[in-house]
Amino acid sequence: TYKGLRQAYVYISDTIPSNDLLIESQFRNLSPESIRSYRNSFRQNVDYSVLFFLVFWGLNVVDATVDAHLKAFDINNDITLKIKPNLNPNCAGVSLVFSLKNNRTKNISSIQ
Repeated sequence: TYKGLRQAYVYISDTIPSNDLLIESQFRNLSPESIRSYRNSFRQNVDYSVLFFLVFWGLNVVDATVDAHLKAFDINNDITLKIKPNLNPNCAGVSLVFSLKNNRTKNISSIQ
């Protein structure tokens, strides 16, 4: 459709009347401005389609890369995150405790 509109606009814009017969029948009754407007909107749709295809393809590549890097990630039950209250004489707060294998604990952060 875009190519037909582009060619129709070229034929209708020139000063040669015999070229008007070369315009596809579906575009013959349209004005030059209508043909130009339709041509521009079809071109914009093609451009957006290509842009969205590239964006979604890039997201697919990023997702595949992240999955490949996390394939060997350990997800057994020895990894836990617990929320524990933290009571100090001056203030109260909440601690996040991250536990790994062998019951080692690490304090990730404390919110007070």
